[in-house]
Amino acid sequence: MIYFFQNAVYLDEKQGLNVIDAVINALSEAGYDKQGSQKVYIQSTDSSVLLKFKEKTSYELVYKIDETVGDADNAAVEDIKKFASAVIVNKNSVFSKNNEFLTSTTKTVPKLNAANLSVFVETFSNEFVSQAWDFFSDATVEINSYLNADGLKIDGIITDFPKTADRYRRNKCLNLGDKRPTYMAPVQPGGLFSLITTDFLPPAQAPLPPLTKSEVAVPPLPPVAKIAPVSSPRSGTPAPQGNAQPKVAVCFFFSSLAVFIASLLLL
Repeated sequence: MIYFFQNAVYLDEKQGLNVIDAVINALSEAGYDKQGSQKVYIQSTDSSVLLKFKEKTSYELVYKIDETVGDADNAAVEDIKKFASAVIVNKNSVFSKNNEFLTSTTKTVPKLNAANLSVFVETFSNEFVSQAWDFFSDATVEINSYLNADGLKIDGIITDFPKTADRYRRNKCLNLGDKRPTYMAPVQPGGLFSLITTDFLPPAQAPLPPLTKSEVAVPPLPPVAKIAPVSSPRSGTPAPQGNAQPKVAVCFFFSSLAVFIASLLLL
């Protein structure tokens, strides 16, 4: 899995760095463009980046919806299909929450399923503060509920804890079909929320907005800017004394440390 960072427009236009060609060349030199090599996924929140990859490569393209949405307009979904075969959504775009209680299932995943787009959900963690109350601080219950929710087809998850996901994948109860024990049943959204008495109910939440075409469509990538090289210091410049030596800052760009688990339902 190649997780593409978000700043391609800035790097092209302001820094003169053709990052897309650099990534394509690096993958080619590593042999990932050859038949039979490990499958590569290119992910971005920018449709213009994915369109450029589609022009130049045959890698799997993944569009990340970085907003929390409760639905997706048909026009937006049709646009996504032009440049991606899969979509990543966040957990709150699958189940609506109120004060960390699950309240309902959104229309986002069914709309993407109907368009034959693969759907991956992020980000799953073991820490209880990252989970809704309905999962009782159990990371396995949370994973199971997303992957087996009624009416949803989720193709995989993104997690900070691959060992937890792998342990779930190897659970023998998943192959029992109708004989699967009741404790492996997914949590029902709204089940815990309905137990709250009227006096303690939190205020009603506004419905989540849908994903619109204007949020998907973005201008094409600008041409790579030509940046003049910085002139070197003159030969007569004296060296700094003692602790006045120049400092060098080294920056690394990390988009995420999430691990892509793409076959939980298939294995």
